[in-house]
Amino acid sequence: MVFPIAFVLRPLACLVLLAGLLLAGCRASASDALDQWVWRGSGAKESFKGSNYEGVFYEKGTLVVVGNGFNILLRKDGDPAWRTIDANTQRPLYGVATANGTYYAVGARGTILSSRGGEAWTARNSTVSVPLFAITYTDSVFVAVGDGGTVVTSKVGGQWSIHPTGIIDPLYGVGFFNGNFVSVGANGIILFSPDASYWLPQNSGTKAALHGITTGKKQFVVVGDNGVILTSPDGMLWTPRTSGTTKTLNGIAFGQGTFVAAGAEGTILTSPDGITWQARNSGVTHFLKSVAFAHDTFVVVGWNGAILESGSLSAGK
Repeated sequence: MVFPIAFVLRPLACLVLLAGLLLAGCRASASDALDQWVWRGSGAKESFKGSNYEGVFYEKGTLVVVGNGFNILLRKDGDPAWRTIDANTQRPLYGVATANGTYYAVGARGTILSSRGGEAWTARNSTVSVPLFAITYTDSVFVAVGDGGTVVTSKVGGQWSIHPTGIIDPLYGVGFFNGNFVSVGANGIILFSPDASYWLPQNSGTKAALHGITTGKKQFVVVGDNGVILTSPDGMLWTPRTSGTTKTLNGIAFGQGTFVAAGAEGTILTSPDGITWQARNSGVTHFLKSVAFAHDTFVVVGWNGAILESGSLSAGK
């Protein structure tokens, strides 16, 4: 029996259309993961109770969360439960970073703690007594920044040295890319340094407080008050970007080709390039403070016990 060509092609066209729809669904799933934020806090999100989490960091299968609860939270890949670790301090902690399996947390009154693996924490002498808000590590040096334009560095994490910056405003964030350091802070302050020893002010073009900094797609990306977002390829020439919000943005991270920024009233924004930004539905109205990329999800922490985790960015691949 000979079938008309149209009779044969019509089912094939249907199969092609169905395959296209399925492929589109798979492609959309990774993007949709950034609208699928799951509450991971220990208490109910409706209660607005719990610790104010200030910083989150991920490396080699372990998430570390610090805040004002005088405890540190740990979570391993594959384990949905958080472990509560005694921070060995009564001072709030604001930032955390790691180097070769050793974690360093910074906080109020110059607090610096270190831990091999995150289980037991030891106080270090930072040589300063002002709050330290952020810390980062490169292949050769730790850099911590804080109130009064404070910058302290350490090559081994044990002995810390102060480096004058010539400013008195607080510094809230610090990042490193392509051999250069950038620190950001109040009143639109941006400082640039090739070695973390001497720091040069740069023109940010804004007076808004700048809170968070990350690197990705061969650039620095900075976020701050009033929805301010700035990008720079070198840490010296800065370009404002349209965020689509006037809410305060506190934290930002980069992973798997995507930037995620978080801030006041549950605000979460994402971008593929640091230039164009899209608002996401976080499902909360908490004050969000810090973001980390963890394997194939983003984790956002904030005040009143807020811990959120995105869907898997590997879904559908």
